[in-house]
Amino acid sequence: MIKNLIYSLVSGLLLGLTWPEITNFPALIFVAFVPVFFLAKNHKNSPWQALFLWTFLSFFIWHLIAVYWMVYSSYLAAITAWIINSFLMAMVFTSAFYSHKLLKRIPFILFLIAYWLGFEIFHLFWDLKWPWMTLGHVFANKTHWIQWYEYTGVYGGSIWVLLINYLIFKSLNKQEKPFYRILIFSFTAILLLLPIWWAHNLLNKTSVGSKSLNISVLQPNIDTYTEKFNGLSDLQQSEKIIQLLENTPSNSDLILLPETVINTNFDLAIKDYPPAIELLLNWSHKNKTDIIGGFYTKDSLYNYNSALYIHQGEIVQNRHKIKLLAFGEKLPFSYILQFFENYIQQNGGAIKSYGKDKDAKVFTLSPSKNDTLGSLICFESAFVDISTQMVRNGAQILLIITNDDWWKDTPGYRQHFAYARVRAIENRRPIARSANTGISGFIDAYGNILEQSQYKTETLLTTTICYGYPLTFFSKKEPIIRYLLASMAILLGLMSIIKSLWDNKKSRKWSKK
Repeated sequence: MIKNLIYSLVSGLLLGLTWPEITNFPALIFVAFVPVFFLAKNHKNSPWQALFLWTFLSFFIWHLIAVYWMVYSSYLAAITAWIINSFLMAMVFTSAFYSHKLLKRIPFILFLIAYWLGFEIFHLFWDLKWPWMTLGHVFANKTHWIQWYEYTGVYGGSIWVLLINYLIFKSLNKQEKPFYRILIFSFTAILLLLPIWWAHNLLNKTSVGSKSLNISVLQPNIDTYTEKFNGLSDLQQSEKIIQLLENTPSNSDLILLPETVINTNFDLAIKDYPPAIELLLNWSHKNKTDIIGGFYTKDSLYNYNSALYIHQGEIVQNRHKIKLLAFGEKLPFSYILQFFENYIQQNGGAIKSYGKDKDAKVFTLSPSKNDTLGSLICFESAFVDISTQMVRNGAQILLIITNDDWWKDTPGYRQHFAYARVRAIENRRPIARSANTGISGFIDAYGNILEQSQYKTETLLTTTICYGYPLTFFSKKEPIIRYLLASMAILLGLMSIIKSLWDNKKSRKWSKK
C-alpha cells in the first residue's frame, strides 16, 4: 500500500514539475512514467480497479501542478477538466496493461503508445476537446530538441516520451537478466540522444524564407475582469485601440489585433455597423491599412467568435472559430446537460453553442501583397490538426489572436505562447501573435522567439517576418499519420475485446463440465 502510494505520488509530482513554465526541466518527463510502470508491475494479479485508482491519482496530481492556473477563470471548469482528463488517462493506461495481459505476445508498450496516441487524437475532436496536455507539448521551450517535429509533429514527441520511459523501466526491473538490462539501457541512451542529434543537425541547415512581410502586433492590455466585459464601453475600447494604433510604423503591411478586440456583437451582412466598429473601420480607411483581428459576429442562426480581415476600412474576409471551448462557447453533450442550463448560465457558460466554420479558411491579403495567412483563434493554437489544415490550404504565415488575461499572471499564458513554438516547427511557418494581454510577439519557422511583449503592458511590436518555406512532411501527411495511429488503437482494442470474449466463452464451457 505505502509503496504504491509513493509510486503514484512521485509519478504525479514528476509529470507536473516537468511541464512547460512550471520548471525548466523537461528531461524529467523521460522518467516520470517509470513509477506508474512499477505500479502496473505490482498489480499484475490485481483487479483493474486498483491500478486505475493509483494511476488516476498520479494523473490528477500532474494536472493539479501543471494547470492549477485554470481555477482563475473557473473553479468548476478547472476541476471538471482535471477529473475528466485524469480519468481518461488512467483508463488508457489501465486498458493498455490489461490488453497486454490478454495478448501477451504483443508488448505492453505497443498497447500503451497506440491507446495513448488514440486518446490524444480523440481530444482533438470530441465535445470536451482539450489537447493542452498532449505529451509532445512538454518540449515546447526546448525547440533545439524537437526540430524533427517537421516530420512527426507533436505525435512523435508523445511516442518518444512513452518509449524512453518504458525502456528505462525495463532497464531498472530486477527481474530482467543483468546483461539484458545493460543492453536495454544502452539502446535507451541511443534512442534518447539520436532525436536530439537529428534536431541539431536540422538546425544547422536553417535557411531564411525567400519572402518577407512587415507585421505589427498590438497588445492593448484591456483588463478582462474590470474593463473588457464590464468596465469600458465598446466605444471607449475602440478609442483606446485607435490611440495605440497611431504608433504603427508607416512601412507595416499588416496590423494584427487580439481576440475579441472590441466587445460588441454585430451582423456582417448588415453594413450598418455599431459605432465602435465604424470607428476602427474609418481609421483603417483613413490610414490605408490592412488589419486582422478577433470580433464577435452573428447572423440569424448563431453567434460566432470570428477573425476578420479589414482592407483599408472594409471587411473583406472572415473565418469563424472551429475549435469551440466547452461550456464557454459550446454546451457539450447538450442533449444531456440541458437539465443544468440555469446553473451553467449563472456561472458564465454558454447555453446556445456558437456557430463555427466547417473548413480552416485562410486569408489572402490584397492583390498588391498576395500573401496567404492562417489565423488561429485562442486555444486553436494547441490543435495540431487545424494548423496543418491551414498550411495545406495555403497559409504561408500563421497568426494567433487570443486573450490570455483569464488566468492572471500564471504559467497559463506562458504555456499558451510556448505551444505556438511547436506549431511553427511542425509546419515551418513563422508566427505572429497578438494577445489582449499575456505574450504578444513573433516566432520564426524554427520555433525561435524573435520578439515578445511583457505581461500586463500596452505594446505595439513590429518586425519583418521571413516566410516562403516548403510544406513539411508533417503538414502534408498529418491526416494520414493521425488516421494510422487511430486505426492502430482501434485494431488493438478490438483484438483485446475479441480475446476477452473468447476467454470468457471458454471459461463458461469448462465451468459447465
